[in-house]
Amino acid sequence: MRWGRRLTTAVLALGAVGVGLLLAGCGSSSSGKTLTLGYVTTPTHPYGIALQDFANNVDKLSGGALKIKLLPDYGGGNDATLLADERGGSVDMGSVSASIWDTVGVKSFQALQMPFLITNYKLEKAVLDSPIQKEMLAGTAAVGLHGLAIHEGGLRKPLSTGSCILTVQDFSGKKMRVPPSALLTDSIKALGAVPVPLALSDVYLGLKQGTVSSMEANYGLIYTQKFYEVSKCVTGNVNLWPFPTVLSINNKAWSGLTSQEQSWISSAASQVPDDSIAIVSSTVKPTLVDKLCGTGLKIGTATQADLAAMRNQVDSVYTKYASTGVTAGFVSQIEKIKAGVTPPTPAPLPAGCAG
Repeated sequence: MRWGRRLTTAVLALGAVGVGLLLAGCGSSSSGKTLTLGYVTTPTHPYGIALQDFANNVDKLSGGALKIKLLPDYGGGNDATLLADERGGSVDMGSVSASIWDTVGVKSFQALQMPFLITNYKLEKAVLDSPIQKEMLAGTAAVGLHGLAIHEGGLRKPLSTGSCILTVQDFSGKKMRVPPSALLTDSIKALGAVPVPLALSDVYLGLKQGTVSSMEANYGLIYTQKFYEVSKCVTGNVNLWPFPTVLSINNKAWSGLTSQEQSWISSAASQVPDDSIAIVSSTVKPTLVDKLCGTGLKIGTATQADLAAMRNQVDSVYTKYASTGVTAGFVSQIEKIKAGVTPPTPAPLPAGCAG
């Protein structure tokens, strides 16, 4: 099945597909081994779709001898809980947001989310297809995990319960939900907003009650979590940073596999990065933009001058995180790749959707 059609089906039939994927993920093997894999979103989010494909590929490669049991909405959508449980062995595998890793001292993924560095999927695919991915994944060894793949959930954009965030001034004083990440917290502060840490499970109510008035979110998250019900505008061309997740396995679980089983896992994982990019960048109608516009959510567009001003506003973040060390090296590599990638032309917004 083509990526676009799969994503379209997921979006159009949220409930049915969610139940189907959950049942598929929770199937158990009558013989052989079963590994548990937690992730923090719903099955119909791009993370869930990519991980279901991963699980299906492991099943296919192993002839059913090795199963992956998917555990969506893990820990109530809390990446920190998931990472802690994976390290402790409560769950064999995890797909943990890249933003979380620096909270446990793993800085190898920070470059992926430096503000305004990776701003389109063409560039991100080039980065993940390069040796950078393997070098970054090696960082998981420091916390007792074996890194398998980096995959994307969607470029993050400013979502607001009020008017569109189109300029640096529009960030000023806004209470903005932020995942528990030092880098993203500092980036939001640099833009002038007030970062408010909230678990994903608390964000909908936070937006509704005014605990936060904005957040950084991708289209898949906005749609699957129904944030469009409590928000008014997302700024479509302000791509703050990607929101990749890191697929890994507990070292004890990994060492408990045979070399053949490890080969099945590694082979299936090698397809995940490109597959995830194909999912989030699908242009098959109706796209997530089409669906979001259908809910009444407006999509704003910042001027090129305002985009440049936003990038200048986060210079202090580059000074703090990308002057020396592992992050500086990865940022340099990504900038070299970026110089050779021509950004794709954005698709026009559906009629009546512009904010």
